Amino acid sequence: MPILTATEVTVYSNITASVSTIVASQLIPLVQERVVDICQNDFATDIIVIATVTFAASTLTLLGNDWSTFGFADNDEILIKNSYRNDGYYEIESFSGTTASLASGYTCVDELSSRTVVVSLVKWPLTVKRGAALMVAFDYDTRPGRVPGLVEYTLGPFKERYNVSDKGQDNYGYPQDILGSLPLPVVSGT
Repeated sequence: MPILTATEVTVYSNITASVSTIVASQLIPLVQERVVDICQNDFATDIIVIATVTFAASTLTLLGNDWSTFGFADNDEILIKNSYRNDGYYEIESFSGTTASLASGYTCVDELSSRTVVVSLVKWPLTVKRGAALMVAFDYDTRPGRVPGLVEYTLGPFKERYNVSDKGQDNYGYPQDILGSLPLPVVSGT
C-alpha cells in the first residue's frame, strides 16, 4: 500500500476533495516521494531479502526465493533496490511460494538477470501518514492559491513561511507546522 490511501487523507486532514478526486489528482505518489526525500528515510524494515529476482511484466509477478520464509505476507508493501529497471515501492497482492504477484495498479518491466536485488518490507509510521495527509491537503487546497516564489506572507500578527525551513533545507514549500509532524533527519553540526 502506498504511504496512505485517499480515505486516510480525508481522515487525517480537512481536505475539501472527495476520495475519488484525491485518487485522480495523483498527489499521493508525489507526496510519498517528497516524504522519503525530506525525511531521508525509505521506511524499510529489518525484513530484508537479498536475492536474484526475475520481473515478469506480462504476469505482473516477481519470481525469487520462497517469500513466506522471510516473513512477507499478502498485501505487504515492499521496496526494491539495486535492480536494473524496477527499483521502487510495490504493493504485493499475494505471495505464493517463489511468486510475488503485484497488486492492481502496479507494473514492472521485464528483467531477467543474475543481478542481486534487495527486497525490504516497508512500514509507514502513523505520524508519517498524518504528515503526508496534511501535505496532500496543502497541495490540493492551499498551494494553487499561492504566488510562485513567495517565501513569507504576513497579515497582522499571522505569519507563514513557505519555501525554506529554519535549517535551510528545501521542503517543497510546505509550512513548518506540516513538516513538524515528520521525522526529519538529524543534521550534525560541523
